[in-house]
Amino acid sequence: MYQPMLFLHWKQIKVALIPFTIAAFGLPLVSVQGMGSAATPSGLGAYDYLVASGVWVTAFPMLAAAIGVTLALSAWNWDHQLGHVHALSLPVPRWRYAMLKMGAGAFLAVLPALAFWAGAHAAAASVTLAEGLHAYPNELTLRFFLAELVSYAIVFAMAAGTVRTTLAIVTACLVFLLVGGSLNGFLGREIEYFQDVNVVQAFVDMLVGPHGPFEVFSGSWTLIDV
Repeated sequence: MYQPMLFLHWKQIKVALIPFTIAAFGLPLVSVQGMGSAATPSGLGAYDYLVASGVWVTAFPMLAAAIGVTLALSAWNWDHQLGHVHALSLPVPRWRYAMLKMGAGAFLAVLPALAFWAGAHAAAASVTLAEGLHAYPNELTLRFFLAELVSYAIVFAMAAGTVRTTLAIVTACLVFLLVGGSLNGFLGREIEYFQDVNVVQAFVDMLVGPHGPFEVFSGSWTLIDV
């Protein structure tokens, strides 16, 4: 049962997953461009290395999130197209069907993670680091893979209902982040409590702060650090 599920998901996602996998391999290499190599040292100091690599810090979690979301939406694509008739006709409980489907997507998430691991090691080997700096390809790859799984699991759960519901939730969160500043200003004028509380920042901290569901997306995403 698992192999057909994996094959169906691969058919749905391969057009997007192959470019994502190539991007996962290439992004670490791009992030170290201009840092020099053993043959042609760049002459950058430790601070310059950190600044140069920090430019690409946000690209790593964004790519991981994009892969996870795409895997999650594609996992339920054929079910929504067929009105879940195929799933209901199978001789397995609904929960087991969902677990098999989720496991297939999690397995496919390994492919870009492996490509990212290879690219991170290649990038680390291609530069000569300043004294006191180290490359962390394994640790960064683990964070990348966990970020894939977190975004995949959350969107997978939402997409199990309808794509419309998923888009509505995501859109509501984005709208809140965009207009939350104005809302906070209005509440601050009307309610004294909100004069010292930033609702947008509180919402972001709830999501990516300690013990938040997206905590893996915060923290250090640098390939090269002290």
